[in-house]
Amino acid sequence: MLNQTTEYQSCIQSSERVSWRLDELLPKDTVLDFSHRFLSDALTGTEDIPFLSAEERLMLNHIRSNSYAHLFLFLEEYAVALAAQRAGLELHGNATHMRALLRFTEEELKHQQLFARFTGVFAKGFKVAPALLDNQVEVARAIMAKSNLGVLIFNLHMELMTQQHYQETVRGNKDETLDPLFCNLLKHHWLEEAQHTRLDFLEAQKILAQAPEALDAALTEYSELLQALRGTLNAQLALDLQTLEKAVGRTFTPTERQQLSESQERSYVWGFIGMGMKAPLFLSRLRALSPLAEQRVLELAPTYYCA
Repeated sequence: MLNQTTEYQSCIQSSERVSWRLDELLPKDTVLDFSHRFLSDALTGTEDIPFLSAEERLMLNHIRSNSYAHLFLFLEEYAVALAAQRAGLELHGNATHMRALLRFTEEELKHQQLFARFTGVFAKGFKVAPALLDNQVEVARAIMAKSNLGVLIFNLHMELMTQQHYQETVRGNKDETLDPLFCNLLKHHWLEEAQHTRLDFLEAQKILAQAPEALDAALTEYSELLQALRGTLNAQLALDLQTLEKAVGRTFTPTERQQLSESQERSYVWGFIGMGMKAPLFLSRLRALSPLAEQRVLELAPTYYCA
């Protein structure tokens, strides 16, 4: 039998050490500075679009950054459900495990409130009202219809993706002048998600200790969830282009729209799927669960611009 209590206690201690308060990180009266990029171009792919002016490329960066924040709000709807469900399984069981998972739940709710506040502040300051997806509850229910193991692997991907984003495009980025407030949000989001990745892995280990045969089906579910995520990203992309047309005050030609759609689809998919799949810690965690898990993910990688 696994004895993981020390690991769960360590997660609690780390969580307490890096914890932050919403009102201190993003006060309600925050006013955004739209003079700089929010996200790195590595995540938005706006600088290589030749028919957009510099001002229009900056607006697209802002639109994409706002959608990025909203997509975390959107996707963490299922993460809250997952963490709460796993915590509930420890009721009258291991109190340390339950406490760690309840902190996981509370922090995911806080992250949703953080990104909701950001998108609200953004809407007040941006040129036009941004169009954003609003079916997060429906999507969360569809995700949670999968097995806990499949969703834990998917969640591990998503959380380690945030680490890759911060480490590769924010920390040590000397090539771009990014908005410091947005960078600070990403840093603090990642600091708490780092504990969640450990809990995802521990919970996956717990399931596999009881049912090792569940892995194959869970990996199939992970693949299905990536396909569904791609659909969600493309749906938000269509809304981004609507917002951009309103912001720039012109309608793109069919050729321009196709170029925008193709470049932005690649950017979205690489950022949310490819960067998660290639994250070294994600692959090492999968390898620790089973070499089969890592192999299956690497076989999927070319589908998501991750050769």
